[in-house]
Amino acid sequence: MSVSKRVTCRLLVFTAFTSVADSFAYAPNFITKIIQDDLGVDTESEESTSASPPEVAHVAIKTRFPPEPNGYLHLGHAKAVSFNFAVARMFYGSCNMRMDDTNPTKEDEEYVESILEDVKWIQSGLFEDETPWEGDVRKTSSYFDTIYDCAEALIKSGDAYVDSLSAEEMREYRGTLTSPGKNSPFRERSVEENLELLRKVS
Repeated sequence: MSVSKRVTCRLLVFTAFTSVADSFAYAPNFITKIIQDDLGVDTESEESTSASPPEVAHVAIKTRFPPEPNGYLHLGHAKAVSFNFAVARMFYGSCNMRMDDTNPTKEDEEYVESILEDVKWIQSGLFEDETPWEGDVRKTSSYFDTIYDCAEALIKSGDAYVDSLSAEEMREYRGTLTSPGKNSPFRERSVEENLELLRKVS
């Protein structure tokens, strides 16, 4: 199939899907129910699908769409885009756009640009500013130092450890829907040993 035909098919599918996906946030679901309960919005009221600004107890509701830029968006992404931005609009909040760029060997600037254009296209007609997201596009890589500091803090407090199980062993240890998982033998490593291993990785 030619590039032009692939693009045409892609746009036709997105067009049909977006109007349906954008309504998902307004149907009853556990996420919007939690927010409504937290804000004190009457879910039985006819106006419960939209909390007007004066009634909202919080200053802002923040959502985010965090794709990994290692490929083009698919229909599952379109649903996530529509839901996250719709929830933000529903509660007069905002949605952040964040590239989860944690695996540079599989990521490409072409995917970044494609994702941003698709998100703007999916949300076309639903925002007044230049982009539907708030502020600049965020990148997970911009916060690596903070993430690392948090990892060290969690290890020092005894709430995290460095695990050395293989991928196959992890599948075995984590259990299934019908059988419970079991603790990793590396869970009992000392704080000092965990910090040493973490620092070797970094």
